[in-house]
Amino acid sequence: MANETTTTTLTETVHAEFITPMIQDYAGHYANPTQMAFQYQSGNGSATVSVPRWDSDEGSPNDDGAGVDTEFNATEATDLANRAIATSESNFAAAEYGLMRTVTDTALEDSIASGMLFTQIMLKAASTLTAAKNDDMCALFTSLSNSSGATTVDLTVATVDDALYDLAERTIVGSLVGILDNEAIRNFQDNLQSVGANAVVYPAAASALMGLSVAPAQGRNPQGLTLNYKGVDFYRNDLTDLINASADVCSAIFVRGDDPSNQPSATFGQVVKRPFRLGMQRDESLRATELVFSERWGVGETRDDSGQKIVSDAP
Repeated sequence: MANETTTTTLTETVHAEFITPMIQDYAGHYANPTQMAFQYQSGNGSATVSVPRWDSDEGSPNDDGAGVDTEFNATEATDLANRAIATSESNFAAAEYGLMRTVTDTALEDSIASGMLFTQIMLKAASTLTAAKNDDMCALFTSLSNSSGATTVDLTVATVDDALYDLAERTIVGSLVGILDNEAIRNFQDNLQSVGANAVVYPAAASALMGLSVAPAQGRNPQGLTLNYKGVDFYRNDLTDLINASADVCSAIFVRGDDPSNQPSATFGQVVKRPFRLGMQRDESLRATELVFSERWGVGETRDDSGQKIVSDAP
Protein backbone atom coordinates (compact mmCIF):
# COMPACT_ATOMS: atom_id res chain seq x y z
CA MET A 1 0.00 0.00 0.00
CA ALA A 2 1.02 3.64 -0.24
CA ASN A 3 0.48 6.96 1.55
CA GLU A 4 0.67 5.49 5.05
CA THR A 5 0.82 7.94 7.99
CA THR A 6 4.17 7.44 9.70
CA THR A 7 6.49 9.18 12.13
CA THR A 8 8.12 10.72 9.09
CA THR A 9 4.93 12.30 7.79
CA LEU A 10 4.10 13.49 11.31
CA THR A 11 7.65 14.38 12.26
CA GLU A 12 6.62 17.78 13.65
CA THR A 13 4.40 16.11 16.26
CA VAL A 14 6.62 13.19 17.23
CA HIS A 15 9.05 13.53 20.15
CA ALA A 16 12.60 12.71 19.13
CA GLU A 17 13.31 11.20 22.54
CA PHE A 18 12.05 10.99 26.10
CA ILE A 19 14.38 12.57 28.66
CA THR A 20 13.89 11.14 32.12
CA PRO A 21 13.59 13.75 34.87
CA MET A 22 16.23 11.90 36.91
CA ILE A 23 19.89 12.28 35.93
CA GLN A 24 22.30 9.43 36.66
CA ASP A 25 25.56 10.12 38.43
CA TYR A 26 29.09 9.66 37.12
CA ALA A 27 31.82 7.49 38.61
CA GLY A 28 33.39 9.75 41.22
CA HIS A 29 35.72 9.30 44.17
CA TYR A 30 35.20 7.91 47.64
CA ALA A 31 34.41 10.54 50.28
CA ASN A 32 37.53 10.16 52.44
CA PRO A 33 39.89 10.95 54.15
CA THR A 34 39.37 14.64 55.05
CA GLN A 35 36.82 13.76 57.73
CA MET A 36 39.63 11.90 59.57
CA ALA A 37 41.66 15.09 60.12
CA PHE A 38 41.17 16.91 63.41
CA GLN A 39 39.32 20.17 62.84
CA TYR A 40 40.82 23.36 64.23
CA GLN A 41 39.13 26.74 64.27
CA SER A 42 41.08 29.92 63.63
CA GLY A 43 40.25 32.09 66.62
CA ASN A 44 42.12 35.24 65.55
CA GLY A 45 41.34 35.41 61.83
CA SER A 46 44.68 34.03 60.64
CA ALA A 47 44.65 31.64 57.70
CA THR A 48 47.64 29.75 59.16
CA VAL A 49 47.23 27.30 62.02
CA SER A 50 50.10 26.50 64.37
CA VAL A 51 49.73 23.30 66.40
CA PRO A 52 52.19 23.17 69.34
CA ARG A 53 53.28 19.95 71.01
CA TRP A 54 55.44 19.11 74.00
CA ASP A 55 59.04 18.02 73.57
CA SER A 56 59.78 14.82 75.42
CA ASP A 57 62.01 14.52 78.51
CA GLU A 58 61.45 10.77 78.58
CA GLY A 59 63.75 9.73 75.76
CA SER A 60 62.56 8.00 72.64
CA PRO A 61 59.85 5.34 72.44
CA ASN A 62 61.13 1.79 72.46
CA ASP A 63 64.62 2.87 73.66
CA ASP A 64 64.63 0.37 76.55
CA GLY A 65 64.44 3.17 79.10
CA ALA A 66 67.68 4.86 78.02
CA GLY A 67 66.14 8.32 78.45
CA VAL A 68 65.06 7.83 82.06
CA ASP A 69 67.37 5.18 83.49
CA THR A 70 69.65 7.61 85.40
CA GLU A 71 68.61 11.04 84.16
CA PHE A 72 66.23 11.71 87.04
CA ASN A 73 68.14 10.12 89.90
CA ALA A 74 68.51 12.52 92.85
CA THR A 75 71.05 12.67 95.68
CA GLU A 76 70.22 13.79 99.18
CA ALA A 77 71.28 17.37 100.01
CA THR A 78 72.31 17.99 96.41
CA ASP A 79 70.61 20.65 94.31
CA LEU A 80 68.71 19.47 91.29
CA ALA A 81 69.74 20.85 87.90
CA ASN A 82 67.09 22.94 86.24
CA ARG A 83 65.43 21.54 83.10
CA ALA A 84 63.57 23.79 80.67
CA ILE A 85 60.26 22.55 79.34
CA ALA A 86 60.03 23.07 75.58
CA THR A 87 57.58 22.80 72.72
CA SER A 88 57.70 22.30 68.95
CA GLU A 89 55.04 23.15 66.39
CA SER A 90 53.51 22.19 63.07
CA ASN A 91 51.99 24.73 60.68
CA PHE A 92 49.53 24.55 57.82
CA ALA A 93 47.42 27.14 56.02
CA ALA A 94 44.02 27.39 54.39
CA ALA A 95 43.91 27.47 50.59
CA GLU A 96 41.09 28.61 48.33
CA TYR A 97 39.13 26.23 46.13
CA GLY A 98 36.71 27.44 43.46
CA LEU A 99 34.52 26.38 40.54
CA MET A 100 32.24 28.41 38.26
CA ARG A 101 29.38 27.32 36.01
CA THR A 102 27.60 29.74 33.66
CA VAL A 103 24.06 28.67 32.75
CA THR A 104 22.21 30.50 29.98
CA ASP A 105 18.59 31.52 30.36
CA THR A 106 17.69 29.52 27.26
CA ALA A 107 19.18 26.36 28.78
CA LEU A 108 17.01 26.84 31.85
CA GLU A 109 13.87 27.77 29.93
CA ASP A 110 14.10 24.84 27.53
CA SER A 111 15.19 22.18 30.02
CA ILE A 112 12.61 19.75 31.35
CA ALA A 113 14.59 19.62 34.60
CA SER A 114 15.04 23.37 35.03
CA GLY A 115 13.52 23.24 38.51
CA MET A 116 16.24 20.95 39.86
CA LEU A 117 19.08 21.96 37.55
CA PHE A 118 20.58 24.51 39.97
CA THR A 119 20.36 22.03 42.83
CA GLN A 120 22.12 19.32 40.83
CA ILE A 121 24.83 21.74 39.72
CA MET A 122 25.44 22.73 43.36
CA LEU A 123 25.64 19.11 44.52
CA LYS A 124 28.13 18.26 41.80
CA ALA A 125 30.24 21.32 42.63
CA ALA A 126 30.37 20.30 46.31
CA SER A 127 31.42 16.79 45.28
CA THR A 128 34.14 18.11 42.96
CA LEU A 129 35.68 20.46 45.53
CA THR A 130 35.53 17.71 48.17
CA ALA A 131 37.46 15.40 45.83
CA ALA A 132 40.10 18.11 45.40
CA LYS A 133 40.45 18.43 49.18
CA ASN A 134 40.61 14.66 49.66
CA ASP A 135 43.36 14.49 47.05
CA ASP A 136 45.36 17.14 48.90
CA MET A 137 45.17 15.18 52.12
CA CYS A 138 46.14 11.91 50.43
CA ALA A 139 49.21 13.69 49.06
CA LEU A 140 50.41 14.17 52.66
CA PHE A 141 50.80 10.41 53.12
CA THR A 142 54.05 10.50 51.18
CA SER A 143 55.63 12.86 53.73
CA LEU A 144 55.19 10.54 56.71
CA SER A 145 58.64 9.61 58.01
CA ASN A 146 57.84 6.08 59.20
CA SER A 147 57.18 3.49 56.53
CA SER A 148 56.15 -0.15 56.08
CA GLY A 149 56.21 -2.24 52.93
CA ALA A 150 58.61 -2.53 50.02
CA THR A 151 58.73 -1.21 46.49
CA THR A 152 57.03 -3.33 43.79
CA VAL A 153 55.72 -5.80 46.40
CA ASP A 154 51.99 -6.42 46.84
CA LEU A 155 50.50 -5.35 50.17
CA THR A 156 50.30 -8.25 52.63
CA VAL A 157 48.88 -8.92 56.07
CA ALA A 158 52.46 -8.92 57.38
CA THR A 159 53.02 -5.37 56.10
CA VAL A 160 49.82 -4.07 57.71
CA ASP A 161 50.80 -5.80 60.95
CA ASP A 162 54.25 -4.23 60.75
CA ALA A 163 52.66 -0.77 60.55
CA LEU A 164 50.30 -1.47 63.47
CA TYR A 165 53.11 -2.89 65.61
CA ASP A 166 55.41 0.04 64.81
CA LEU A 167 52.73 2.51 65.88
CA ALA A 168 52.19 0.60 69.13
CA GLU A 169 55.94 0.45 69.82
CA ARG A 170 56.12 4.23 69.41
CA THR A 171 53.56 4.50 72.25
CA ILE A 172 50.95 6.05 69.98
CA VAL A 173 47.70 6.34 71.94
CA GLY A 174 44.43 6.73 70.07
CA SER A 175 42.19 5.00 67.55
CA LEU A 176 43.65 4.36 64.11
CA VAL A 177 42.28 4.42 60.58
CA GLY A 178 43.73 3.01 57.39
CA ILE A 179 43.34 4.63 53.96
CA LEU A 180 44.47 2.13 51.35
CA ASP A 181 44.82 2.61 47.62
CA ASN A 182 42.41 0.49 45.58
CA GLU A 183 45.22 -1.81 44.46
CA ALA A 184 46.55 -2.07 48.00
CA ILE A 185 43.19 -3.03 49.52
CA ARG A 186 42.73 -5.61 46.75
CA ASN A 187 46.09 -7.20 47.56
CA PHE A 188 45.44 -7.02 51.31
CA GLN A 189 42.11 -8.83 51.01
CA ASP A 190 43.62 -11.43 48.68
CA ASN A 191 46.32 -12.13 51.24
CA LEU A 192 43.80 -12.32 54.09
CA GLN A 193 41.90 -15.10 52.35
CA SER A 194 44.87 -16.91 50.78
CA VAL A 195 44.98 -20.70 51.12
CA GLY A 196 47.25 -21.78 53.96
CA ALA A 197 46.80 -18.59 55.94
CA ASN A 198 46.30 -18.79 59.69
CA ALA A 199 42.59 -18.12 59.17
CA VAL A 200 42.42 -21.54 57.54
CA VAL A 201 44.87 -23.44 59.74
CA TYR A 202 43.83 -22.00 63.10
CA PRO A 203 40.44 -20.42 62.40
CA ALA A 204 39.42 -19.69 66.00
CA ALA A 205 42.76 -18.25 67.09
CA ALA A 206 43.21 -16.24 63.90
CA SER A 207 39.72 -14.84 64.13
CA ALA A 208 40.29 -13.67 67.69
CA LEU A 209 43.68 -12.17 66.87
CA MET A 210 42.69 -10.44 63.65
CA GLY A 211 39.25 -9.34 64.75
CA LEU A 212 38.33 -9.22 61.08
CA SER A 213 34.95 -7.97 59.98
CA VAL A 214 34.17 -7.13 56.37
CA ALA A 215 31.79 -4.41 55.18
CA PRO A 216 28.91 -6.12 53.33
CA ALA A 217 29.33 -3.93 50.26
CA GLN A 218 33.12 -4.42 50.10
CA GLY A 219 33.71 -0.71 50.04
CA ARG A 220 30.91 0.10 47.59
CA ASN A 221 29.57 2.87 49.79
CA PRO A 222 30.12 6.64 49.56
CA GLN A 223 32.82 6.62 52.25
CA GLY A 224 34.65 3.55 50.91
CA LEU A 225 34.64 1.64 54.23
CA THR A 226 35.84 -1.85 53.32
CA LEU A 227 36.79 -3.81 56.44
CA ASN A 228 37.89 -3.66 60.06
CA TYR A 229 41.11 -5.44 60.95
CA LYS A 230 42.49 -5.60 64.51
CA GLY A 231 40.20 -2.80 65.56
CA VAL A 232 41.19 -0.50 62.69
CA ASP A 233 38.72 0.63 60.02
CA PHE A 234 40.18 0.42 56.53
CA TYR A 235 38.84 2.57 53.70
CA ARG A 236 39.60 2.30 50.01
CA ASN A 237 40.63 5.34 48.00
CA ASP A 238 41.69 6.09 44.42
CA LEU A 239 43.22 9.52 45.09
CA THR A 240 46.41 8.23 46.71
CA ASP A 241 49.70 9.18 45.06
CA LEU A 242 52.03 7.11 42.94
CA ILE A 243 55.61 7.05 44.24
CA ASN A 244 58.99 5.57 43.29
CA ALA A 245 58.67 6.55 39.62
CA SER A 246 55.04 5.33 39.60
CA ALA A 247 56.10 1.81 40.59
CA ASP A 248 54.21 1.96 43.88
CA VAL A 249 51.14 3.40 45.54
CA CYS A 250 51.24 5.24 48.86
CA SER A 251 48.65 4.38 51.51
CA ALA A 252 48.69 5.20 55.22
CA ILE A 253 47.55 4.19 58.70
CA PHE A 254 47.26 7.05 61.17
CA VAL A 255 45.53 8.32 64.30
CA ARG A 256 42.13 9.58 63.21
CA GLY A 257 41.11 13.08 64.15
CA ASP A 258 37.34 12.70 63.86
CA ASP A 259 37.36 11.41 67.44
CA PRO A 260 37.92 14.52 69.62
CA SER A 261 39.67 12.44 72.29
CA ASN A 262 42.44 11.74 69.77
CA GLN A 263 43.50 15.39 69.46
CA PRO A 264 46.84 14.94 71.33
CA SER A 265 47.88 12.24 68.84
CA ALA A 266 45.96 13.17 65.67
CA THR A 267 48.24 12.85 62.64
CA PHE A 268 46.52 15.42 60.43
CA GLY A 269 44.68 18.66 61.12
CA GLN A 270 42.35 20.78 59.05
CA VAL A 271 40.97 24.30 59.22
CA VAL A 272 37.92 25.85 57.57
CA LYS A 273 38.15 29.57 56.86
CA ARG A 274 35.19 29.75 54.50
CA PRO A 275 32.61 26.95 54.34
CA PHE A 276 31.36 25.80 50.94
CA ARG A 277 29.50 28.75 49.47
CA LEU A 278 27.42 29.51 46.40
CA GLY A 279 27.45 33.00 44.90
CA MET A 280 25.20 33.93 41.95
CA GLN A 281 25.85 36.78 39.54
CA ARG A 282 23.84 37.87 36.52
CA ASP A 283 25.52 38.52 33.19
CA GLU A 284 22.60 40.31 31.54
CA SER A 285 24.30 40.95 28.22
CA LEU A 286 25.00 37.22 28.00
CA ARG A 287 21.52 36.36 29.32
CA ALA A 288 23.06 33.93 31.72
CA THR A 289 23.67 33.32 35.41
CA GLU A 290 27.12 32.66 36.82
CA LEU A 291 27.17 30.15 39.67
CA VAL A 292 30.37 30.57 41.66
CA PHE A 293 31.25 27.90 44.23
CA SER A 294 34.14 28.43 46.61
CA GLU A 295 35.60 27.59 49.99
CA ARG A 296 38.79 28.13 51.97
CA TRP A 297 40.18 25.06 53.66
CA GLY A 298 43.55 23.69 54.61
CA VAL A 299 45.09 20.45 55.84
CA GLY A 300 48.48 19.58 57.22
CA GLU A 301 50.49 16.95 59.05
CA THR A 302 50.52 17.88 62.73
CA ARG A 303 52.17 14.86 64.35
CA ASP A 304 54.49 12.79 62.21
CA ASP A 305 55.13 9.87 64.56
CA SER A 306 51.43 8.95 64.85
CA GLY A 307 51.17 7.95 61.19
CA GLN A 308 52.73 5.20 59.10
CA LYS A 309 53.25 5.30 55.35
CA ILE A 310 52.36 2.07 53.50
CA VAL A 311 54.33 1.36 50.32
CA SER A 312 53.07 -1.35 47.97
CA ASP A 313 53.09 -2.32 44.31
CA ALA A 314 51.07 -0.20 41.87
CA PRO A 315 48.64 -1.86 39.42
